[in-house]
Amino acid sequence: MAMTRLLSPSAALAATLLGLFVSGCVPDTGRESRLEAAYLRLLAAEDARAAGPADMPLLLEGISSSDVSLRRFAVRALGRLEDPTLAAHLAPLLDDPSMLVREAAAHAIAQAFHTSEGGEALRILSSRIQEEAAPEVRGTLAHSIGRLRLTPAERREAERHLVELSHDQGRDASTTTLVGVTLGFEALVRGAGGDGLGAEAAGRLQELTTYGIEGEDDPFTVRIRTLSVSALAQARRMSRALIIQALTERAPSVRAMGARHIDAVPPSQRAGLIRTALADSFPQTPLEGLRHLAQLPRDERYCGYLLAAAAPAVLPGIRVVALDALSQPCPDVGPQTALLRQTSAGLESAEPGIWQPSAHALLSLTRISPDDATSALPAFVGHANPFVRAYAARAARALGNRSVLQTLAEDPVPNVRTAALSGLFALDGHAIDDLLVAQFDHDDPQLLMTAARLLEGASSPDPAADAALTAFERISLAERETWRDARRALVARIAELGASDLSERLIPFLSDYDPVVADDIAAALEGWNGRPYAALPQRLERSPLPTVRQLQEMTGSSVLLHMQTGGTIEIELHPYLATTNVFRFVRLVRAGDFDGLTFHRWEPNFVIQGGSPGANEYQGDGPFSRDEVGLLPHWRGTVGISTRGHDTGDGQIFVNLIDNVRLDHSYTIVGTVVSGMGIVDSVLEGGVIERAEFRPGG
Repeated sequence: MAMTRLLSPSAALAATLLGLFVSGCVPDTGRESRLEAAYLRLLAAEDARAAGPADMPLLLEGISSSDVSLRRFAVRALGRLEDPTLAAHLAPLLDDPSMLVREAAAHAIAQAFHTSEGGEALRILSSRIQEEAAPEVRGTLAHSIGRLRLTPAERREAERHLVELSHDQGRDASTTTLVGVTLGFEALVRGAGGDGLGAEAAGRLQELTTYGIEGEDDPFTVRIRTLSVSALAQARRMSRALIIQALTERAPSVRAMGARHIDAVPPSQRAGLIRTALADSFPQTPLEGLRHLAQLPRDERYCGYLLAAAAPAVLPGIRVVALDALSQPCPDVGPQTALLRQTSAGLESAEPGIWQPSAHALLSLTRISPDDATSALPAFVGHANPFVRAYAARAARALGNRSVLQTLAEDPVPNVRTAALSGLFALDGHAIDDLLVAQFDHDDPQLLMTAARLLEGASSPDPAADAALTAFERISLAERETWRDARRALVARIAELGASDLSERLIPFLSDYDPVVADDIAAALEGWNGRPYAALPQRLERSPLPTVRQLQEMTGSSVLLHMQTGGTIEIELHPYLATTNVFRFVRLVRAGDFDGLTFHRWEPNFVIQGGSPGANEYQGDGPFSRDEVGLLPHWRGTVGISTRGHDTGDGQIFVNLIDNVRLDHSYTIVGTVVSGMGIVDSVLEGGVIERAEFRPGG
């Protein structure tokens, strides 16, 4: 049976699970076999976060299994509970005969301390350095040590261990180990808020900035160099010479990382570095150069750079960033105004789906030439695309145009109304309270949140509180966990504006399906009535887990996103790294739920995010999914699951545009883009997924 192809040697934790768990199964009846039944029981216990009386004994039994695959899965499941008291059970697995189990144990120990002080974990992990010979495990030890929460003294100790792990008998350690070492250094410095590095560690990282430079590059030698530059920069150990070295590298990601940290040198020394970054052929690098340029005072030379980057022939993403930067006046605003006017006027003739440069030009024009922006505004207000109309609302707010905002406050699309209401409130404050209260008749979570937030301190509290409670009661019937933020915003406003006469309507929600909301209700009642109330939440049933047949079907499978502007993004799924999240993603795709949705969020050199039915951050699939973090880092092209906190996966996906290792251990990865990364790079805010297609494994 085909096995999932992974991109990282340290992701070997899941690489053989599929064959070991379901090899030789008969679909469905395979549940009766010992190995498959054991796997499914462990999966259920992990998904329940060991809340049932039999769950923890089951997971502890699993780490003693005679089967390597079951031990690995049980170890990973225990780590995902993020309970440091479990370290005593995990530590013996660092002596396991299987290298794969030892690697899983090192990661699980660090994950157990993910939200706790990590001194104990440092002692456990560092005690294994001398005994461990496998390069993969040594790399995982290094990465795990670096990501711990440590005191300053413990960080110095961790530095020494990472330097030690970077060597092997006087030579560079293997590439596999050095990936873990540089991940560890990057996490260590980032976790310390840039609290420097000792001279020995900084020197070792500087050596690694040229690792493999004389040979043929592979993804991992490049990542070692990129991560070394990143760690040095965050530790304030970056010099102009190192930035030049990075900017002139042959590896694009190293050049982009060098450009990211141009601000490590004084402003007077940045001009030539920025010019080099802007001329780079890899789009990530000029984007970083523009980011620095936007923060510098405007002079004739810098404005020339911005005008050139905003020209029509430039890639749309680069143009958008340059157009945003042109919101600050140049010494000669004539060419700047002309370009912004021309770009905003190009909305109607733009290619389908490429409205973003015009919209961003309009916003900059509101500051540079308000009269020109006012003249251009009607084309945006009447545009068929709701993203464009939302930009019209933002522009009207900047222009103080109440008439346009009032029109857009009645738009059929909630996102447009949200932007318009925010603009009207900025101009008129609580004079629009009646309009805000009227929004409680709608169900869009972001719109409800916005109305509830703006009604803080409402001039007529009683009707606002009653309407907010009515909205809360209505949307609670849907039992959508992912509407937590909207429901909490409503409860906060009810608690502030309401009084004890509403208690009887709130009391039933002490047993709400969401424990966080139930606690909010208890606090509101206590505030009104001066006595404590006990929240007794009644949790919803967990979403069903996949059957053996469904697991087999997901093995070697992929999802194709056919984009409206052309091209297809192929995502290879990793069902044994994130079983429940992959299963939901597949279910939504098969149901057609992604068809016609958008990537509503574009953060240059970070992520694109999409799959929201409401094209915003606050609406996703109904139930929360658990975090399923693992050893695979958030490399460029990996596909993750959006959350609003721990264990709050909402069914939206994001694609990493760069190596986003700061997301490791907190965000679930469900797949990797294996074809169409160029299409991903071209997606901007509002990019439409025309159709999503699931292709089963074969």
